[in-house]
Amino acid sequence: MKTPKIPITDLEDIKKLLPHREPMIMVDSLLDFSDGKATAGFTILKNNLFVANDEFSETGLIEHMAQAAALYTGFKNLSDNQPVKEGFIASIKKLHVHSLPTINEILKTEVTIVYDMMHMTSVKLSIFSANIEIANAEMNLVLKE
Repeated sequence: MKTPKIPITDLEDIKKLLPHREPMIMVDSLLDFSDGKATAGFTILKNNLFVANDEFSETGLIEHMAQAAALYTGFKNLSDNQPVKEGFIASIKKLHVHSLPTINEILKTEVTIVYDMMHMTSVKLSIFSANIEIANAEMNLVLKE
């Protein structure tokens, strides 16, 4: 499969990089990618599973961060002619939510890989809305065999 060019904003191309499917897709663009770093985007829509009273929940932010990291890994694997793999959050070391975004806000999430060994990835994530950081976390993620 051919690796799409950055930025990737077509949802069908995003789906090639993630094991997730609707209604659990919490990223809609890969805006930037380099070795150990990426920026993912996501527009919060009213019909999102994690929206209540027009706010995107803390749980939604966590899932979005994990999928931003998965998008990095999916693009890297596809670029290296490897299959996209399913993964899960092994642990959340730190999580700070400064504010909850509302519908129609566009999130940009910076992914920084701290280490990536075998099937374990440690990652730092920062979510921005209108260039203001609204949340950050450190996570350990594990890919399934």
